[in-house]
Amino acid sequence: MLVVFVVVGLLVVLLRWTFSGSAVGNPPEPGRPDDFGLLTPVAIVDSADEAQRLRALLAEAGVRATRTVGSDGRHHVLVFAAEVDRARNIAGWPT
Repeated sequence: MLVVFVVVGLLVVLLRWTFSGSAVGNPPEPGRPDDFGLLTPVAIVDSADEAQRLRALLAEAGVRATRTVGSDGRHHVLVFAAEVDRARNIAGWPT
């Protein structure tokens, strides 16, 4: 019977140690305002409509694209780095 109490006691101590402390941890350091991670801007335009039209054009051609607003207030059309040249060719821009 003593063995059961020792095992339960060890489990309680182990679980309290495992799940104690802060669950969140330290937040990551902020990056540059226009750091888009794996995505690369292929166009920077002034209006949301222009960005949406370009994104739709790229989507019709099978290029995965998204859009966002940069820190300068202009609209960025973003694609993965592997598709930058193809996206620029579709849009008619030099690579």
